[in-house]
Order: sequence, then C-alpha cells, then structure tokens
Amino acid sequence: MSTSPWYTAAPGPGQTRLLAAWPGADSLVNPELVGMLLDVAKEQVLAFAPALEPAAQVRTLLEDLGVEEASITAVITLLDFEDNPSDPPTRYAYAQLRQAQTLWAAGEADENGNIGTEGFSYVPRPLDKTIRGIIRPKSGTVDVF
Repeated sequence: MSTSPWYTAAPGPGQTRLLAAWPGADSLVNPELVGMLLDVAKEQVLAFAPALEPAAQVRTLLEDLGVEEASITAVITLLDFEDNPSDPPTRYAYAQLRQAQTLWAAGEADENGNIGTEGFSYVPRPLDKTIRGIIRPKSGTVDVF
C-alpha cells in the first residue's frame, strides 16, 4: 500500500509534506496541537464523507492503530471481505488540510468571531460549505424525482 495521503505533524516525510502545504504550521504553538488539529480535521472529513466499503473501514481503523500490513490482510481475510486497499480520494486529504487551517483560525478569532485587523475580518466556519463541497462534490446531473 502506498503512503497515506493524510497530513501528519509527526517528524519525517509526513511533516515535510505538511510544511510544504501549510508554511508556518510548525510555528503555531507546538507540533502536538498541529497534530491534534489534523486528527480532528481527518475525523470530521471522514464523518461527513460517504461510507467506505467494509474492508476499507477495517483497513483504515487498523492502520490508524498501527497494526502491521500482514495482520491487516489476515483480519480482512478472516472476515471474508473483498479487500481493495486503495487510499481515500486525494480531495479528502486536501479537505483535512483546509479544515485544520479553519479550526486553527477559529481558535484565533476575537470575541466577535472575527479575525483580522485594520477593518478586514474573516469569520471561520468549521466544515464550511467549501470544504463540504471538496468532500462531496456535486455532480453535473440534475436529480429528478
């Protein structure tokens, strides 16, 4: 299986990838907080995303728990699931990154919910319409009852 597309603050290649996508993430308080933001954002993305196939759900859970690939394959075989170990769509990882940034910004808002100075403001909205659209894009077809 390829490297997970999810962003991580853990030291190593994942952290390098994160800092390339979110410059300055390493200067936001501490790496543990950035890691928590990424974990929460991932959970929110997965909660809003359409359900994965059972084998993919088991694989994701066991990978998150740090179970070795051989054991994951054995569990999926025992459960008699058809295993298709494809990574989640790239848009999920992008939504995770943007949601983590939004969560960080929400924590930086003033008592009125605004971020910014000199008359400029931004009101962060967790899992906003744009991020939901990244996770579940609307098709170009019209639903007819």
